[in-house]
Amino acid sequence: MNTPVGSTLLSGAHLMVVDDERTTRLSLSEIFTLRGAHVVMAADGQEALNKLRELTVDLMVLDLKMPGMSGLQVAEEAQRLSPGTVIILLTAHASVDSAIGALRQGVFDYILKPAQPRAIVEVVERALVKRQEYVRRQNLVGLMEQTVNALKGGEPPGADRAQTRSVAPTGVAQVGPIRVDLQRREAFVLDQPLVLTPTEFDTLAYLVQHPDRVVSCRELVRAVHGYDTTEHEARPIMRVHIHRLRQKIETDPEHPERLLTVRAAGYMLSAEPRPRRGA
Repeated sequence: MNTPVGSTLLSGAHLMVVDDERTTRLSLSEIFTLRGAHVVMAADGQEALNKLRELTVDLMVLDLKMPGMSGLQVAEEAQRLSPGTVIILLTAHASVDSAIGALRQGVFDYILKPAQPRAIVEVVERALVKRQEYVRRQNLVGLMEQTVNALKGGEPPGADRAQTRSVAPTGVAQVGPIRVDLQRREAFVLDQPLVLTPTEFDTLAYLVQHPDRVVSCRELVRAVHGYDTTEHEARPIMRVHIHRLRQKIETDPEHPERLLTVRAAGYMLSAEPRPRRGA
C-alpha cells in the first residue's frame, strides 16, 4: 500500500497532466497523487482543452511535443481559457529553445525529460505559489474596485457590502435539499449546517434565489463582490468559489448533479439532480 508523502502545497491542488505517452501520464499522476493532489490526465491537446473548459485546474503539466496540437498551441489557448492556471512544459533537450521562448509568453517553467520526482515536485510547488499569488491578487483587485465603486456612489468604504449586493437581506430560500437563511446567514444541506466563507455563502445564496437559470460569471461577481468586470475576467474569480462550494454541497464534487457548469455561459443551480454537464 502506498503511503502519502507530506506536501502542503500539493495537498488539495488540482493538477492536469497532458502527455501522449501513457507511461509518463501515469508516472506523473502517481507522483502528484501521493502528495495529496487531485489529478486529471489528457492524452492530447484537444482533450486537455475540453477538460479545462469544464474543470478547475490550478496547474497544468504539459508535454511540448505531441501529435496534433503542439504544447505551445495548447499553452496559448489554455492561457486564454483559464488565465489563473499555471503551466509547466515537459521537454527534451532538443526542444529547450522552444520551451525558453514559451517562458516569454507566460509559461511558468519547463522540466527536462527525464526528471527525478523530487525535481518535478520542486518546480510544481514553486508554480503553485505563483497560483496562490494570482488568486490573492484577484481578490485584492476586487476589493479595491469595490471600494472605488462605493466611494463613487457616496458610500463610505466600510459600508455593509450586503447592501450593494443582489442577495436579499431577509427570508429563507430553498432549492432541493439546499436551504439558505438569508437573515441569519446560515446554509444547510439535508438540514446539516454548512461551514461557508462569506463569499461562498453569498454565491450560494444568489444561486439559490435564481434556481434553474444560467447565471454568468460576470453576474455572480457583480452580485457577490459588488463590482462589474468582463466575463473573461470573472471566470477565474468565480471558478475558485464554485469549486469550493461543490466540495460542500455535492455528493460527488467531481461529478456535480446540482451546481452545474453550462459551457461558455456560466453556472446553474438545479432544483432536481441532473446528469453531469461539466465540472
